[in-house]
Amino acid sequence: MTAKEKNFSLDESAQQLYKEFQGIDDTVRADVSLLLESELMEFLKQEEKKLDHLRLLLAKAVCTLMDFLQGSRLTVSDPNQNQNVRAFLSILKKIAETTKSDNKLSCRFRGQQHVGENDTTAQNDSEIYDYELSLNNVILDFNMATIVEEREKENAKSLSSNLMKAFHTMSVLNIFNFSIDLGLGDETILANIALTLKHLARYFHPGIDQTKYVVSDEYGYPSINLTLLAGTNQVRPDSLQALVEQIKPKIVGPEPATELSRFTTVYDVIIATDRFKKKLPRMPIEVNSVHQLMLHNRPDPKMTAEAVQVSRLVLSKYGNNPRMATEMISSIQEEGYRKIQTDIMGKRLTLATEFLHHADGRENKTILHNEALRNIEDGLDQIPDTIYDNISVHGNEVSALNHQGQKTMWSLHDKILSLLSFFKQRSTTNKKIQDIANKDVVFEQEDYEVIAKNFNISLYDASRLVSLLRDCFEDDGRFRRASFEKNVPEFVQYEGRVFAFLWHYLKELETRKDRVTFLNSIQILIAKLNRPQDVCAILLKDIFNSSAEVSYSDRNGLILGTILLRKYNKEGESNIELTPEEVLLVQDGLNQDMAKMATDYIEKNRELVIQKFRSITEKLFDSSAQKTLAKDQMPSRFLLYLLREMIIYFSLIGGSMAQSIIKRVIQEFGNPQSSYYKKMKNKSELRYALQLLQAACRGIRRFDDSRSSALFDEIKSNQNNFVKLNGIRSHRIAVERLIERIYQPLG
Repeated sequence: MTAKEKNFSLDESAQQLYKEFQGIDDTVRADVSLLLESELMEFLKQEEKKLDHLRLLLAKAVCTLMDFLQGSRLTVSDPNQNQNVRAFLSILKKIAETTKSDNKLSCRFRGQQHVGENDTTAQNDSEIYDYELSLNNVILDFNMATIVEEREKENAKSLSSNLMKAFHTMSVLNIFNFSIDLGLGDETILANIALTLKHLARYFHPGIDQTKYVVSDEYGYPSINLTLLAGTNQVRPDSLQALVEQIKPKIVGPEPATELSRFTTVYDVIIATDRFKKKLPRMPIEVNSVHQLMLHNRPDPKMTAEAVQVSRLVLSKYGNNPRMATEMISSIQEEGYRKIQTDIMGKRLTLATEFLHHADGRENKTILHNEALRNIEDGLDQIPDTIYDNISVHGNEVSALNHQGQKTMWSLHDKILSLLSFFKQRSTTNKKIQDIANKDVVFEQEDYEVIAKNFNISLYDASRLVSLLRDCFEDDGRFRRASFEKNVPEFVQYEGRVFAFLWHYLKELETRKDRVTFLNSIQILIAKLNRPQDVCAILLKDIFNSSAEVSYSDRNGLILGTILLRKYNKEGESNIELTPEEVLLVQDGLNQDMAKMATDYIEKNRELVIQKFRSITEKLFDSSAQKTLAKDQMPSRFLLYLLREMIIYFSLIGGSMAQSIIKRVIQEFGNPQSSYYKKMKNKSELRYALQLLQAACRGIRRFDDSRSSALFDEIKSNQNNFVKLNGIRSHRIAVERLIERIYQPLG
């Protein structure tokens, strides 16, 4: 263990969490009043620190691996190389010991962001070093490395520069993705990884006669993975080459085998075929695998086969140029356009144009075009309007300003230009919809065309939809519930798309009264939709993907999410602004499929959830410590209600992440001498804090945790101290009611 690693310290709670990565701290604190920091904030920081520690291990592993491969270009017998292997295996073992789960370490070239300290210092073409590392659900890229450096000043010194050096090495070595199946990190797996590293080093050493060692793919290009497959299984390269030639006609011949239509390469066929994989078991490390570039795991076999045809064309054209093949495939898949910068999007669309031109001379041209254009359209659909605001489309000319303010010109295929023009116009139409309550806003023919295409409806229906929306507002811009409810039968025919549409543009109505009215209106629409799971997905992403921000719509989103979790609800029959606490009694009426969907999202996006909860808590602590709020500062009452809604939602869906957070809320708000109560300036907040605590205590009982009774006893023992927080009679009654309620059984 290095000095830096020794400096990495956590409190006893977090050390227990380290023993089981996704476990929770079971230790009941005897005297939380002695804590100088907030119990809740300390927990959130420790969760963040735990993930950062994994990122540091991930970065060390990748940097060590790249040092090893860079050294392999010089020699394969240097003692330092053996030291690098031992260091690499040691890091992998630490990762396995930390997570206690089946691990897969992955790296992929992304190329969607300029890499640098900020947008102005990042150089043009720096996106060639934009890689993304992942370990299960923990992500690390250059931007995250700079954040970790700031948070872990001692342990993460030079993290971003070291990572950039590793990314540079990958770029030089033409490595654009790799994966390492670490499993549980047992000695057998580590030994197989060491063996694979030995052959990987030999592959990259230029002094070795590659003609006798390297196995070529079906296009005649050197294949890292086929070479590793032969080496790790002690199979003669020429023998494996003969097998490749035997399978080749079924992949790239004039009549490809239908039964192999879902396989992109001969390598994929070999590792998936029982009679081959017994003698040629898959090695734990793969490099430049097409599977990590093109997502073929689709439910529809026909769509999978079409995606494979696209990949095969790219490999046949650029198989000897891994960088070009990677960038080309990224240009024709949805993932290649996520969180992309404007000028890089232009480069990507230019490559996609080149692909379409290559496909023009093929018999399967229509399939290739349709598959690529479908992916591109899905990718462009995710790009925010702010990107399209930087683009100008005049006839066949497209221009944009890059991150440094320089103008660039693009020459695009007609079909891609048509897609881009649509999304450019959609951004303009969206601005009109956002201002739809303004009677002076005029919708033109092109606006209706955009809406019609977006919803897959006729121009008449598009015009009707705009009219229905306008009818929901008074002349003074106030939202009208009666008009909305009258139009629900017509809204319903557009299913989840209309919810996404309405939620996106109406969730942040200007006044609180209008937001509450909208909440009570849209739940009526939700109750009539055939696919409520689409609404659930929209709400979860909307709330947690913007984890650094807190919006007034977050509370309404959680209220709607809680409604979706139940098979039956009474809220639609009344006006609500808060979820009734009685929903915590729901057992048989819980929609298990919806709850599982939410739990899976929360567990998968653990870090986003922690960041969101921390953002809310920080705003609450800051607000409650102020006698007078700034104009744009959210009131503590709202933030306490927001936490209450989140706790109720977590209580219903369950899961280790939810249980851990609820427990910490109880420890913070169940201690009258905690940091929150000590710093609170306005005693009127106590009412809402006790409501939050009561919901959390009743919610934790759903987890059937016998140790929660100790938390309740601690709260009861502090009853007099709670009463002393405010001398008025109503507060004393509220405390007594709290003590009574937390001991009541559920159901």
